[in-house]
Amino acid sequence: MVYDIIGNIVILKFPEGIKKSEKINFAKKILNEKKSVKTIVEKSDKVKGRLRTIKTRHLAGKRNLIAEYFENNCRFKFNIETCYFSPRLSNERKEIFSQVKKNERVLVMFAGVGPYSIEIAKNSKAKEVYSIELGKECSKYASENVKLNKLNNIKLFQGDVKKIIPKFFKEKIKFDRIIMPRPNLKDSFLKEAFLVIKNNGNIHYYAFGKDQEKILKLIKNQAKKYRKKIKILKVKKAGEIAPYKFRWRIDLKVY
Repeated sequence: MVYDIIGNIVILKFPEGIKKSEKINFAKKILNEKKSVKTIVEKSDKVKGRLRTIKTRHLAGKRNLIAEYFENNCRFKFNIETCYFSPRLSNERKEIFSQVKKNERVLVMFAGVGPYSIEIAKNSKAKEVYSIELGKECSKYASENVKLNKLNNIKLFQGDVKKIIPKFFKEKIKFDRIIMPRPNLKDSFLKEAFLVIKNNGNIHYYAFGKDQEKILKLIKNQAKKYRKKIKILKVKKAGEIAPYKFRWRIDLKVY
């Protein structure tokens, strides 16, 4: 049995063959045990598309899709079906914001409802955090979450990184650190990152697969193609997303 607790909502994922009555009984049990939880839903389909949306089925408690969630001293609000969010990356986000140095300008690509952006802005001494998200719904909640956390050092951009980052380049805006919690897509988006990273800047690049060597080869080939010297600082297995398929984080310095 797999489930995620996202504040007031629990999302369950059952193996095949479980009867509906069993699912409801299990959901009611969780509802009774965890007093802060008000809604139990079942994940009824896989994460889909570039925006990583899901479908759910109500099982118990209040009929509600708006999560209210607290993590690493930050508050978040979002729709669990229209906005991708993984509470399992809580420690990952903490590890990232702990590395941010004073007065850094930070860029978060594929920012969603703002977990990396907001936690960096609130828990580090970053000068500015630029946050880019394609989805209009997620961008709406990101704006609301910035207000919830009373932050004034975040700049939000709604749109495609491939269109927005070249504008930063034209305006001579460069970054000390770039976080890339990418969707599971073929495009590496490293071309865009290399365009606006400062010399001696750091990139935290996320990728999916069984073999880290294949990912490292891709990064090195992209660096060669765009004439960037890099040094791999760390390779971390940041979660299993399917049997023998992992989320990897590659930390690299760009010269």
